[in-house]
Amino acid sequence: MADNLVIVESPAKAKTIERYLGSGYKVLASYGHIRDLPRSDFAIEFTDAGDAELVYEIPEGSKKHVAALRKAAKDATSVWLAPDLDREGEAIAWHIAEVLDLDLDDTKRVTFDEITETAIREAFASPRRLNTALVDAQQARRAVDRIVGYRISPVLWRAVASGISAGRVQSVALRMIVDREEEIRAFVPEEYWSFPALFARSDGGSPEIEAKLFAVGEQRVVTPKDLEDRSDAQRAGLRVVRTEAEATAIAERARGLDYRVAEVRRTEAKRQPKPPFKTSTLQGEASKYGFSARQTMAVAQQLYEGINLGGEQVGLITYMRTDSLHLSDQVLKEIHSHVRSVYGERYGIEQSRRFASKAKGAQEAHEAIRPTSIARTPDKVRRYLKPEQAKLYELIWKRTVATQMAAAVFDRVSADVVAGTGDEALTFRVTGQVERFDGFLRAYRAVRDEDEGADEVTESLPQLDEGQPLWLAALDPEQHETTPPPRYSERTLVERLEEEGIGRPSTYASIISTLESREYVRKEARRFFATPLGEVVVSFLTAHFHEIVDIGFTSRMEDTLDDIAAGDEDWSVTVRRFLDEVDEWVRERKPERPRLPLYHPADCPECGAPMERVFSGKSKQWFASCSRWPDCDGTLPLEEDGSVGEPEPEPEPDERVRCPECRSPMVARTGRFGTFYGCVDYPTCKGIRNVQHRLMYTDADGEVVPFRSPTDPEGSYLERRTSRYGKPFVGSTGYPKDEFAVWSLPIATPCPECGAPLRPPPRNRREPVAVCTHPERNHVFALEDFEVPSVATWTVVEGVEAFDPELGGEPLETEEVPEPIPMTYTGTQDPPAKKASGRKRASGKKATRTTKGRKSTGKRSTAKGS
Repeated sequence: MADNLVIVESPAKAKTIERYLGSGYKVLASYGHIRDLPRSDFAIEFTDAGDAELVYEIPEGSKKHVAALRKAAKDATSVWLAPDLDREGEAIAWHIAEVLDLDLDDTKRVTFDEITETAIREAFASPRRLNTALVDAQQARRAVDRIVGYRISPVLWRAVASGISAGRVQSVALRMIVDREEEIRAFVPEEYWSFPALFARSDGGSPEIEAKLFAVGEQRVVTPKDLEDRSDAQRAGLRVVRTEAEATAIAERARGLDYRVAEVRRTEAKRQPKPPFKTSTLQGEASKYGFSARQTMAVAQQLYEGINLGGEQVGLITYMRTDSLHLSDQVLKEIHSHVRSVYGERYGIEQSRRFASKAKGAQEAHEAIRPTSIARTPDKVRRYLKPEQAKLYELIWKRTVATQMAAAVFDRVSADVVAGTGDEALTFRVTGQVERFDGFLRAYRAVRDEDEGADEVTESLPQLDEGQPLWLAALDPEQHETTPPPRYSERTLVERLEEEGIGRPSTYASIISTLESREYVRKEARRFFATPLGEVVVSFLTAHFHEIVDIGFTSRMEDTLDDIAAGDEDWSVTVRRFLDEVDEWVRERKPERPRLPLYHPADCPECGAPMERVFSGKSKQWFASCSRWPDCDGTLPLEEDGSVGEPEPEPEPDERVRCPECRSPMVARTGRFGTFYGCVDYPTCKGIRNVQHRLMYTDADGEVVPFRSPTDPEGSYLERRTSRYGKPFVGSTGYPKDEFAVWSLPIATPCPECGAPLRPPPRNRREPVAVCTHPERNHVFALEDFEVPSVATWTVVEGVEAFDPELGGEPLETEEVPEPIPMTYTGTQDPPAKKASGRKRASGKKATRTTKGRKSTGKRSTAKGS
């Protein structure tokens, strides 16, 4: 074993760094966090002195990595901790030190923001000690997030619906989306008119000069939106044409006037390049190319950790979680040299542009996101990259180069064409802009979406002279309606979060993915729509725990975490204060399920009282409920626009399906696990018949037959089911007597040897193989391809002649059953070992508490609060 052990968090960059460091260094990966808070425990404790302690455990998936690191550290003379340079990376380094029982005085911490030989050697030449303040900040973030999740989520379960949760930062982002939805619903469009016109240079000549009505008399013609946030004095100089009659009168008067060019203004305008990318702007720009925030960060991570360029692993970009806009002097020199040699002298600039970040706490990384070498142009590396990697790298490379290129230059012309006098005077404005010098646009033209508007560039400038007469050739007033504010996209949501100081670069992607995975929002056409579940969570929190969804409160907490990272605040005090505060909220407040006014008022069909909007925890939808509930239980469904719908008719009994208990007709109903038939005499009779999604396959004779349970082939079929957590699986119709189950969807053909379902071929194998799921005989079959069809199902009602094919009936629904899959028997393999049930508690284990590693340094992280 080498004298020096280097531990990084990702295996992708371990080999590259080891190659740069040379002999004497062994680089291993921790594979991310090697410790975490247990899911089943609150895991926040306090000592008698008031110091905070988080109780950690080593997850099952990390144990083998921990064993390898312990073995390597035991034989190494020096251990170097080299995870990423942000707070989370510092916390990973600290967890490694804790688990390996390292003395922090003798353990070296190194950071770098790019994986290049120069950067790596410089970092290892200047190691530092672990920054415990950054560790404390990260632990404080985990603690306050956990307090919200473990103290307030159970209240949500009891009052609203089971299985939902509150998040400290995600809830604020969700409120932004819900508030925008409310703005859109409450928006009342306003009518207004505009006046596009065409002028000719001679009477009867061809119309060639485009213009718009700019003013009537001394009043400028504007849209209703232009009146917002204006004083009464300012509004006096503005005019909105709101009616068709008013627009017609102006147009008729305009057609009878003589026009001349009153003033021509010719100017030169320069457009400067945007700063290099930071995390939020990279996510925003990549979203215009169809990348989600999570996908952007995943691809950027690959580019940062290294790509194989013809046999050499090379990090292509600098660290991608950063608020900084700084570019190093070295890369600035590279850019200037490249610009002059490739684009020419006129595209270069004399003095480098420097950009400063306005984001709060922009201090966690050294540089903006940039290529590690400008010489590695997108064209040179494209053949080594996947399409999404090439697209993102090109975006970063072009944006970085453009920051140090000359400004783009535009020629602009603005001319006023006037007629009439006094209050009856009409002023039309002609504008035009042409690109005279492309400058930085030669390298980088940003895609613009609907929030940013179009780039107003014309093909040519109108040639006009002051005093020149013009003839109005066409004037067609256009009717418009004001539009509500647009729903958030990933770009605009991240921009808003950053503007308000909510979250940090490493959290933006996880905030958005959490909202989507919890089904609080859905995304359509790259826009976020709040779901009913998301709306009720915000309504509940706003009513009972308004602090959690308050932007200012959450922003101040982020500032406090920054103070902890700077060493100016004690994390134990912060966690204790916040925990006491939340516990007081839960203790003193009496949360109830939200009952909100309807968007479109309606009366109860039972008693005539006003109805309210109430959330159903069962269907996860809003419905209308009588405001006199529980004295009146009148309800109505709600349509998507918020108006009440017609009551759902009671389902009719089906004479073909008879109750197994009393032989009465049964009614099709929908329950937690799907459709079932219940007795018409419920609750007097509680007989039910389950609807099965029976697995079917095509046998060698071309007949469609059902899968049988391999452990009860005579008595039980196999059916597709859904667990209480929403996970699909295959189970036996004979459960609980027959417990056979498969937690993956089998392929379309069963095992030819024993009839058991076959698992789909694993993607990590060189050759496609399918293994049968028989608990005692795991037969193995070679397949021709990894792409094989999954099993099909028929929806049947077992034991009912009309709907059970085994009794001659027709299924309720059928899926097309694939033809038999060609396969070759290759033998058997041992059945998988059964996993041990249960999980040991982490509490009380050695090296699980946050204070242990601090004792080894002679300093406790919690000592400040003592």
